[in-house]
Amino acid sequence: MSVTIEVHVDADEFEFGRVIESVDGVRIELQTIIPIGEQALPLIEIHDEDHRTSVEGLREHPAVAAVVAVEEYDDRGVYAIEWHEDPDTFFTSIRDQDAQILNAVRPNSHWEFEIRFPSREALTAFRETVNEGELGLDVTRVSQDDRSTADSKEELSEPQREALDLAVDRGYYAIPREATTAELADELGISDQAVVERLRRATITLARDRL
Repeated sequence: MSVTIEVHVDADEFEFGRVIESVDGVRIELQTIIPIGEQALPLIEIHDEDHRTSVEGLREHPAVAAVVAVEEYDDRGVYAIEWHEDPDTFFTSIRDQDAQILNAVRPNSHWEFEIRFPSREALTAFRETVNEGELGLDVTRVSQDDRSTADSKEELSEPQREALDLAVDRGYYAIPREATTAELADELGISDQAVVERLRRATITLARDRL
């Protein structure tokens, strides 16, 4: 059975956090991690009117090979970060255990992650790896999916739940469709791509729980 943890990590404790420190003083959300071969390619959303200037600091970091603009708006931008190599023990340990990052945001000097592991053994292996790397984690919550409740909605992260509730309420799933992901994005204050990703993850979560 799966296990979900909520964990706080200081930005200077892991390589990705140190790299992103070059974008200072703005809210950053990790949308997803895309596995490319042996690398874990982060897709981040920068909430700032000056996001185009902010990413220049990322491009100059020695660990970063490229920063690719995926979507750009007046008040935010979505960017993919390609490493020269994949040095981040934190992300590679998550990937190696087939875990999912459900939600990740940097509100200030630390990152807040919600991560689901396929089993308690996978969580234990992850913690052993990060402990060997002397990476400090502050685990704030651990919950186990025992499949004993009928309310699978509780398995969704708060951002997924918010996006799904709004999509249903606005008629996104109606026939004919009464709302677009762009319209949902405007209400949520995030990008079109972020809405699509949250709805996709929510659908996968609900399908796994019911099927």
